[in-house]
Amino acid sequence: MPPTQFESSPAQAEPISAEQTHSLRHRVLRPHQPPEACFYPLDQEPSSGHYGVSPDGRIVAVGSIFLEARPDAEDPTAWRIRGMATDPDHRGSGFGGKVLAALVEHARERGGREVWCNGRTTVEGFYGRFGFEAHGEVFDLPGLGPHLVMVRRLERRQ
Repeated sequence: MPPTQFESSPAQAEPISAEQTHSLRHRVLRPHQPPEACFYPLDQEPSSGHYGVSPDGRIVAVGSIFLEARPDAEDPTAWRIRGMATDPDHRGSGFGGKVLAALVEHARERGGREVWCNGRTTVEGFYGRFGFEAHGEVFDLPGLGPHLVMVRRLERRQ
């Protein structure tokens, strides 16, 4: 398979503000909902992290992470990923993976032992490539469709 035009891009995931995630969150994840649906309750918490990739000065991939236990696990060191979105013109670029790696590292640096998310069933393979496993059964989020809880345990660094 030939490389995409983005594979050799030096663009890396960098910290951004919550507000900088909202446009892409809305356009990719919730286009049929009001823009306010892209504001998450923990966006402004000091521990929260927001990362984006901007290969040409325009943010094309974003994700956020929050200190939040899974409802069925209650692990106080668990971190929840939300709002992972990549501009459709940049899918397959590796930029989403760079954002995901930055989010995982954000949690690891803060003592996280687990990272999880409610991911659309269509992205199970993406998360699987980064060590996440499906946990439980498929469920429906009204207005968003079928989802799975995806979980990755984090190993401690020596």
